[in-house]
Amino acid sequence: MVNNKILSHFKDDPPTEWSDAGRRIGAGLLYPVEEIIRLLSNSDVIRASTEKCRNDIQALELDNEELARLIKNAVTGGRYRKSVWCRLSAKAIAACDDYVVIDKTWVEAAHKEIDCEIYLKFAINSNGKLLLMVSCHLST
Repeated sequence: MVNNKILSHFKDDPPTEWSDAGRRIGAGLLYPVEEIIRLLSNSDVIRASTEKCRNDIQALELDNEELARLIKNAVTGGRYRKSVWCRLSAKAIAACDDYVVIDKTWVEAAHKEIDCEIYLKFAINSNGKLLLMVSCHLST
């Protein structure tokens, strides 16, 4: 049995089964909007916590200030989808809130900005001082 270290502030009952259904957390929002917005007053608190997330953020050419804006737009005007356990590494997991937000994104092939759905998953870390980005990508 793998002993997972929980890096998120939310720590209740991690899954024993990593299926889609097993990873879901049925409690609704895990992290209050006010707490997220308070953290985002300093964009340096955002950490991409998986290699895939780092690659996606780089592909979207987002810096931390733009990520902070996206996250703020997601929690204030986007759509909360669900809360799920996410694997950050072989031994680390985090309980994340999952949002979708509409944002203008430059599309080179079209030579213009187009409204795109961006999916975001993030958690507040265990000491409440960092926002752990687990996912930041366009809808596929």
